[in-house]
Parts: sequence; C-alpha cells; structure tokens
Amino acid sequence: MRRGSILAPLLLTTVGVMFLLIQRGRIDRVHFWSWYGQWWPLLLVGAGLVVLAEWAVDQHQMRDPSKPQYRRSFGGGVALLILVFIVTGVAAAHATHHPQMEWMFRGMHMDSDSLDEIFGDKHESDQTVDVAFPEGSSLTVVNPRGDVTISGTSDDGRLHIATHKQVFARSDSDAESRAERLTPQVQQPAFTGVGGVTVTMPSLEGARSDLVITVPGTAMTTVTANRGDIHVASIKANVTVTANRGDVDLSAISGQVTAHINNGRSSLTAHSIDGGLTIQGHAQDLTLGDIIGPVTASGDFFGTTHMARVNGAIRFHTSRADFQMARLDGQAEIQRDSDVSADQVMGPVILNTRNGNVTLERIAGDVTVGNRNGTIDLTAAPTMGNIALEDRNGSIRVTVPTDAAFSVVATSTDGNVTTDFDLPRSKNDDNKTVSGEVGKGGPLVRLTTVHGDIELRKGDVPPIPPTAPAPPRITMTPQGGPAASPVAPKASRPPRPPRAPRAPLPDDQDR
Repeated sequence: MRRGSILAPLLLTTVGVMFLLIQRGRIDRVHFWSWYGQWWPLLLVGAGLVVLAEWAVDQHQMRDPSKPQYRRSFGGGVALLILVFIVTGVAAAHATHHPQMEWMFRGMHMDSDSLDEIFGDKHESDQTVDVAFPEGSSLTVVNPRGDVTISGTSDDGRLHIATHKQVFARSDSDAESRAERLTPQVQQPAFTGVGGVTVTMPSLEGARSDLVITVPGTAMTTVTANRGDIHVASIKANVTVTANRGDVDLSAISGQVTAHINNGRSSLTAHSIDGGLTIQGHAQDLTLGDIIGPVTASGDFFGTTHMARVNGAIRFHTSRADFQMARLDGQAEIQRDSDVSADQVMGPVILNTRNGNVTLERIAGDVTVGNRNGTIDLTAAPTMGNIALEDRNGSIRVTVPTDAAFSVVATSTDGNVTTDFDLPRSKNDDNKTVSGEVGKGGPLVRLTTVHGDIELRKGDVPPIPPTAPAPPRITMTPQGGPAASPVAPKASRPPRPPRAPRAPLPDDQDR
C-alpha cells in the first residue's frame, strides 16, 4: 500500500500564507526575498524533519502485524516544488549581494483596478468646489482612491477643493457616468464654530480622484487615503494622517503630528514640524528633519531611516533596533542592512541592535549600546557620562576627550585590549582586562566583547552646545485658491564612514 505525505500540503500552505502577507503589504517584498536568500536552507531542514517524523510514525505503526504494511509516497510534485524553492533561494541570495537585481523580486501587484487600466480607456476631467469654512472648524478628508494634497494657505475663510478625476472605462458614456459620481461629498458643521467639515470621495473601481485642498491654516486636519499619497503643509494645528497604500509628505506644521502608514513599500517624509511626531505601522524609508518636540517611530521600517536636527526626545523601535536619544543636533541613520550611525547627539543614548556596525560620533551624556554581530565605534564628547558598550562578535573602539576623567573596565574574551592611557592590565583564562581610573575618576566606562578587540583612545572632541540650534523654517505664501504642494528641503547626509566588515561568527572562526 502507498500512503501520501503531509509534506506537500504543508509546503503549499506555508507558501500561500507568506504570499498572502506580501500581497496585503504586511511583509515587504524586497525585505522578504533578502531574508529568504539568507535562510532558505532552513526550508530543506524543515522538510527533512517532517519526513523523519513521518518515518518514525510509520515504523511505530507497522510493528503491529495486524495492520497492513504500506510505503510512504511523495510524488514528483514535491520534488519539483523543493527544486523550485532551491532555485529561488539561490537567486534571491545572489540578488541580495547585487542590489541592481532587486527589481526582480518586487513583483507585480494585480487587482481589479489594474485590470481596468489594462482593458479600459483613460478618461480625465477636473472639478472645483468652493465652500465656506467656519472659523474654528476642523477638516476631515477621506479619499479611498487617489492622492490628497492639503495646504493651509487659504486666507479668505473658505475651503477650496480641486479634483482631478481619472476613469478607465470601455465607453465614453460609462466614463461620463462614473465621473459624475466622483464628486466630493462635503458635510459642514450645524452652526459656525462647532464641529468640523468632512470631505469624502466615493470609491469606484477603475477610477481615482486626486484632491488638492486649500484650507485656513488654523484647521485641525485629519486625512485618510486608502490608495494614494498624502501631502500636508502649512497647518498651524494638530495633523493626523493614515496612508494604507501610498507615501506621506508632511512639512511646515505647527502642531502635533500623528502618522499611520500601513504598507511596506511606502515611505514617509517629514520636515519642519513644531509639536512632535508619532509614526506607527510599517513602511519602507523614513526621512525626518527639523523637528521640535518628541519623535516616536514604532513598527517595521524595511528601508533606511534618516533623521536630522530633532530638538526633542527620540524613540525608534523596530524588530531590527531600539534607538533612543535625548536630542539630535546632527544626523542619524538606521540603514536597511541594520548599520546605525549618528553624530552630535545629546544623551542619554540607548541602542540595542543585533546585526550591524554602529558608529556614534560626538555623543554627550550617558551611552548604552548592546550589539551581537558588528563593530561599535564611539566618540564621546564633553560632558562625558557613563558609557556601557557590550558586543558579542565584533570589535569596540572608543575615543574620549583628552582631558576626561573617568573609571574604566574593558574586557575582551577572545581579542586584545589596547589603550592610550596608562592603566593596569590583567588576564584571567582567556579574558584580557584593562581597568583603573583616569585623572580623578568619574563616570564609568565599561567595555565588553567576546570575539573582538577593544581600543580606548583619546582625542580632541568639541563639546555639544547646551541648546539646539534653530532649525530652518519652511514658509508658504497665502492664497485664496488651490496651491501646489510645497517641497521641503532635503536634509544633507553626513559623509558615511568607511564600512567595517562584520565580525565572523564563532563557528566561522573555528573552521
């Protein structure tokens, strides 16, 4: 007798779940293929364990002579499926080391709108709506399909809406009928000064409407776009945006900003925010600059996060890293490959990461860094605080001010410890330790690594100013009609330090 294996349906179910999560934007395509290119052999290990478990069950059952003997059959389909997994794993690994090939794994996103665009003709039209906007009202915009651009530059107390409609249809009559239905639905408050104005666009398949809205700058603004980008500028009140499949651009906002971005292929840019910024969800790249107030980013951000000039506490929390700073006068970057760099930072600074090189320049105050596979390079600026750096597979290099006074304990299990200071040394088994006081003592510098060297150097490090420099502001020209979305100046990136090779794992060293 032959009995089928559970391996085939198990593999198909796993693949189906993964592609469903990718299609829904819960997992970034490029991030997934990068991960798969590194870990695809685990799929063979899992398949082998399933086969081994089935063999053990079969041997146990066939011990009973009263039960029929059988043989487990896999079929050529399972072998072909495993072969496909191997080929795609090797290709993904190759693409991971050759970024120019990443486009191969971005994939096509096909839905009803895509089919309408393929088989229908494109029809475009424009519409404008001009309504009164009571003083003190808030603005809520909901656009299921299309971009939303909001500018707080209306100085005539009115709300101006310009709608650009795109309809894909097979006949002119059908396009005209659907375009008529794509009219903004405006709901105004019952009486002046109470409630808010709501602008809602209908949701029609195969059609989109891009909105350009000009509103008085004091209006508290809430925007939701399901399929489209969001641009908000020159608002002197709180702003809340939700983008499910689109990019977000925020600038010149004097209020607290909350952004929900829910697609691994989307990006967020925020400049000139006075009131703090909260980002939640998952996205590709984050670019933040010239922000006054606390900044919190939590979720999964699969690309590069770049921050510049943030006068407030920063909390960046993802599955790759947890990074906290009290103030950022320079720039910081969390790269896609998990490398972390920052310069001109006021502590306390807390960084926990697993894989990546860490480069921190001119850091004042307390510093705590935990890493597992990568180097740590820190330059401490006056006034120096307690420093605790712990690594597992990587070297540690610390530069402190020449006239600094501190206590130090530096230990490497499988490496050397060198220092510019005259400090006593000790050795216990494989542990090499340098410890003692420099000057009259003071903050504690504790450096620990398992597989890597430790260097403690001294140098001329300028201090961090006690107050943050004033960031450049973005100004807008008020006008009565719709305005084009402003373009925020992009923050200049610091020169990237030479990339140090990641330290080999202990198993690699043994080999």
